[in-house]
Amino acid sequence: MEQKRRIYKSFNNIAETCTRYPLAILLLLTIALINGIEIHSTINNYSNLLFTLVIGVFVSLVAQVSYEGFFVKSNHRWLLYGIAIILAIIYYIMLLPVDGIGTVVALRTTVAIFILLVAYIWIPTVKNLVTFNETFLALFKAFFQAVFYFGILYLGVMLIIAAINALILEVDSKVLIHSANIIFVVFAPVYLLSMIPAYDQGEDKDNDTRDRVAVSTSKLLDTLISYVIIPITAVFTLVLLIYVITNISGRFWTDNLMEPLLVTYSITVIVVYLLASNISNSFTVYFRKIFPKVLVPIVLFQTIASILKIGEAGFTHGRYYAILFGVFATIAGLIFSIVPVRKNGLIAPILIGLSVISILPPIDAFTVSKNNQTNRLKNVLQANDMIADDEIIPKADVSEEDRNTIINSVQYLDFMGYTNDIDWLSSYSKDRNFDMAFGFSQFDFGDKEYKSFYFSRENNPISITGYDIIIRSNLIYSEGNKELGSYVKDGIEYRLVVDVSEEAYEIILLNEAEEQLISLDLSEIINQVNASDMDRELTLEEATFTKDNDKASIKIVVENIYTSSYRGQVDGQHVEMIGDFLVGIK
Repeated sequence: MEQKRRIYKSFNNIAETCTRYPLAILLLLTIALINGIEIHSTINNYSNLLFTLVIGVFVSLVAQVSYEGFFVKSNHRWLLYGIAIILAIIYYIMLLPVDGIGTVVALRTTVAIFILLVAYIWIPTVKNLVTFNETFLALFKAFFQAVFYFGILYLGVMLIIAAINALILEVDSKVLIHSANIIFVVFAPVYLLSMIPAYDQGEDKDNDTRDRVAVSTSKLLDTLISYVIIPITAVFTLVLLIYVITNISGRFWTDNLMEPLLVTYSITVIVVYLLASNISNSFTVYFRKIFPKVLVPIVLFQTIASILKIGEAGFTHGRYYAILFGVFATIAGLIFSIVPVRKNGLIAPILIGLSVISILPPIDAFTVSKNNQTNRLKNVLQANDMIADDEIIPKADVSEEDRNTIINSVQYLDFMGYTNDIDWLSSYSKDRNFDMAFGFSQFDFGDKEYKSFYFSRENNPISITGYDIIIRSNLIYSEGNKELGSYVKDGIEYRLVVDVSEEAYEIILLNEAEEQLISLDLSEIINQVNASDMDRELTLEEATFTKDNDKASIKIVVENIYTSSYRGQVDGQHVEMIGDFLVGIK
């Protein structure tokens, strides 16, 4: 009887969720439907629509909690849903001129979703019906429960499909993708939403009980946070503090690895603080007292270091967000240090405001980084007389520092898809030929004593006159000895092999008696490649190597070759070559 009651209650919760979030559920079903169509379609042009629907889901969630927190009449609810739909349509219209979902659009959309998610957590706390710590905990628990339950469900579906495929009949591989689509796009989100209480409905006894469960920690979570996560965070903090203190006069300010590490640390501390705010024991009390005060100087140093690195590598959207998050984390640390725990929600509108600033021109992360990198590149080109009348003039004689600046700026602008929009970069953006546009290789920098080469030959026909057979093969030094091919002439079998040893790296022709008829030392080819100072296309003559004696002839026509050298000495341990091997018996 108890089991039936639980099953009924679960279905009732899901039914209530569908009633509570009708627009969000409808949009999730639409996303699943479009995903299903796309799985079977060869035309993948649904990205704009899918992004719009995802935005619509989160806007509808914010509309629902706004209705629950501030309105009573049902027509207000539908008015908010109408506004949500209009916002989603506006977003879709903004995407229409965009040719595909690029990096900038994807990042802006991700930040917009993050803003809506924070708003979804924060809005129920505005009227003090519940604290931000509790709404954050409710979503945190719901998310990981949904991931755990439906991860196991998907694993079970995979095993069932694999068993059917192995034992009964062949199953189309797309069935598994369809299963993932239904489980993770529909079932898991609906279950997650069913775990989020309507905080203003406490007069209902069942809802009140569910609310208390949702916003309170379990014994397992208490133990995990108090006795596992907090001690690990404490040890990690100690390591960071020791590093910062011992390197404050030098390495800390130039170590690029520290920036993402400190940002990750700050996020971890803030999340753990919010979770620990729902727990009352000695560990969590000391954590709440000490860690915000430790967080502030660490993120201040990280922010200053990020600002200083702008002069070295320019402004990028990643550095913009690192600095912006440093500002937020500093403010959050100060708030956590001086206000009561129940007022932690003050960080939410600050985070929303900073995030909105980061995506709205003209001071958003993308406009600022584009302008900075564009101006940085143009200034270096002008300083080296490499630009005139908005046309780039190739030049090989450029200092290594300026080369690195040009390379880094062009690579960033290219990655973000900005080069097509800059008129004076048209000579590069047409075919992305960096060497031709700027006069030097974008990979020709760093340790000049170590060089890597990749050559290909021009595509001309190969003469086989005077030879019996032509063999195409790929040689890799690390593979060791191997047979490239064999053939029979006048009843005698001949084999072409590669002999790799400490003394030699040779191509050898053997007869049936394993007698060596002729050999060609591959070091001749490698040394010729090493004599060049840059990657280029070899002529057919340069790519051809021959050897003759009174018994046989052998010719190698290199298709392409990769090798490296250090201080002029060929590194024989790193050789790869594809070529045509011609053999003739006299």
